[in-house]
Amino acid sequence: MEMEKKHGINCDVSSCVYNRDPHECTANCIDVCCTCKDPGCCDETQCRTFKAKS
Repeated sequence: MEMEKKHGINCDVSSCVYNRDPHECTANCIDVCCTCKDPGCCDETQCRTFKAKS
């Protein structure tokens, strides 16, 4: 069964199994966290849904 694109969720991480052309996430849900202490910071985010392609 092919995964469906989640329109509006852009992903540039080509090594993730959920990334499909053209750079769209196909995960059923995503978990993104901020790794910095400053609440205004957006430069240090991490997608916990990431799963490396084998």
